[in-house]
Amino acid sequence: MAGTATLNVRMDSDTKRDFTAFCDELGMSASSLMNVFAKTVVRNQEVPFAMTTRVHGHEAERYRRIFPRSEAELLDMLEDAAAVPLDSCVSQRQGMQDFEERMGW
Repeated sequence: MAGTATLNVRMDSDTKRDFTAFCDELGMSASSLMNVFAKTVVRNQEVPFAMTTRVHGHEAERYRRIFPRSEAELLDMLEDAAAVPLDSCVSQRQGMQDFEERMGW
């Protein structure tokens, strides 16, 4: 393994605060998440998200609701899911097809 090196990243203080808070919620440091990002870019030879000058506000709202905003919301979602009767569940394949339809994929 190669030795470590330092990469300084400049960003505004609000972004740093929000990014650090997000990393804390994930249970990892900002440095660790930046390492995951860098290794993903190097391994795949691409940035793992679309880079465009177009505004996709409608897409941002659509994807935002896939993920819970907090641990409490996640726990509520899990509780709701546990309350669903098993006989009302669909197969994984059907579930993915339904999901892709709802996402417009």
